[in-house]
Order: sequence, then structure tokens, then C-alpha cells
Amino acid sequence: MLMNISNLITPEIYEVIFRMGHLDELVIADANYRASAMSKKVIYSYSQKNHILLAEILKYFPLDLDEEFPVTVMSLDYGIYEEPQIWDDYQNVLKKIPSPSPYILNKISRKEFYQRTRNAYATIQTSDPRVMADIIIRKGFVFSDLCALNSTVRKVK
Repeated sequence: MLMNISNLITPEIYEVIFRMGHLDELVIADANYRASAMSKKVIYSYSQKNHILLAEILKYFPLDLDEEFPVTVMSLDYGIYEEPQIWDDYQNVLKKIPSPSPYILNKISRKEFYQRTRNAYATIQTSDPRVMADIIIRKGFVFSDLCALNSTVRKVK
């Protein structure tokens, strides 16, 4: 055990997000997702709420500021007509992340989402039972100091 480190992020998750490079993508998949069949590298998490795991990961993981949509979800299909609550949960997490403009969930088709997960650096399979709780995040640059990040954010505005 270590102090002040989330118990939602396993040592394997820390290793993956540490080793990922700029533009690599990470999938956080719900319990319904076929991670073993779709992904090259699968890590397991006991998290029952994907948005809480996302919030913990984003404490260490910079989103790509050069990408218009560094956060992607699967669009609605197969008889699902209402946006799931998890999307609001994701938006609430993203609102707390400093950025030059608000992060918007990019919604792509199931087929495109599956293709992106095949190419992702890794997938974290959780025990979140909610439908449509899968999300892809793209890693940005890790700035050497906060001043550099603040400078970049100001220039983009």
C-alpha cells in the first residue's frame, strides 16, 4: 500500500499509462465489452463506475490538446434512443480538467469504435455494468512544468 494513491488504479494501470506515448489511446471498457477479443493488451480493474476511474486516471494522464476530440464514446444504436447517464458523468469529469476549450465527447459508430480499440495501446476492462460506458482517451504531451502548460493554454485561447 502507498499513501495518497487511488486504489482504483492498479500497478498494471500505472505502468500502462506511464509507458504510453503522445497520441496513444487508452480504452476504458465496461463489463459488457469484449476486451479480450478486441484488444492487444487488456488490464483488469475492480472499478464499478467508469467515470470515477476516468477521473482518477486523468490526475496523471494529459489529454491531447492538439486533437479536436481526445475523448471518444460509441454512438447510440440497436434500439438505444436515450443518451446514457454515463455520458453526463463523463462530461462532469471532463469539466474539471483545465483546457483551452471544453472537452466534447466524440461519438462514433460501433464499427469505428471497435476498430479504434483494436489499435489502442491498451484496454482497461472494468466491472461497470452500465450500457455504453466504453470510452477512449488520447494521451497528450506531459509538460515538464505547469508554467509550460499554462502558457500553451493561454496561447490557444
